[in-house]
Amino acid sequence: MFLPLLSIITLLTFHIPLVSCYTNVLGTPLTSCSSEGMALTGFTRSGECVETNDDHGSHHICINLSSTSGGNFCAVTGQPDWCSSSMPCDGSTGRCPVVNWCVCQWAFSSYVANAGGCSYIQDIVCEATNIKALEAYEKRGGEDERVRNAAECIRTRCGLGEGIVFDEEQGEEDFEHKTTNARGEGEGEGIEGEDIPMIAGGVAMCVAVGLVGGFFMGRRITRKNDREGIEKRGGNEML
Repeated sequence: MFLPLLSIITLLTFHIPLVSCYTNVLGTPLTSCSSEGMALTGFTRSGECVETNDDHGSHHICINLSSTSGGNFCAVTGQPDWCSSSMPCDGSTGRCPVVNWCVCQWAFSSYVANAGGCSYIQDIVCEATNIKALEAYEKRGGEDERVRNAAECIRTRCGLGEGIVFDEEQGEEDFEHKTTNARGEGEGEGIEGEDIPMIAGGVAMCVAVGLVGGFFMGRRITRKNDREGIEKRGGNEML
């Protein structure tokens, strides 16, 4: 059983592009926010704007802090100027400048408000902005105008048109790009055809990793149960 699983992993590793198991606001696999030559970002310092139990999944929005198109994120939100600092590099030793950074979605809503609106903020990296940010905004949008404006800002900057329509019964999002998307394509384009194999590859990779993990977990449990049975019988077998 082990060899077929190993073959699957080998096939996926060498023949299918490695993609994230998370989704961005465009409905495609989440890309890394930071890259070579930049400081490594992410609450988990993985480079991706992904959620963790400790962080309650808030650092989901990737912003280019080096862009000059809007107000400095640190200055506008009243934080110390870490935006202009250097931190450990992404993929190499030493320290690199902070460029693309995963910021807190709630701080982002204050950023948009305090900057004077969506037109006065720095660039959003849509491919690296986690869909979880918009999902959280959708849940709280009725309570806070700042949250609604932040959600609308992401939709505008990323060309999402009508935004996200949620299934009230299942809580699943239905991406409907009803206007030109961020790449300038025609109406109703959704996910491009060339992205489909990549997405399928990412799903397959996640499934394969889960299978391997389950396989080894099952072996550990079986060996533990066998060992406990032998100890109860007072046996001397070697496992």
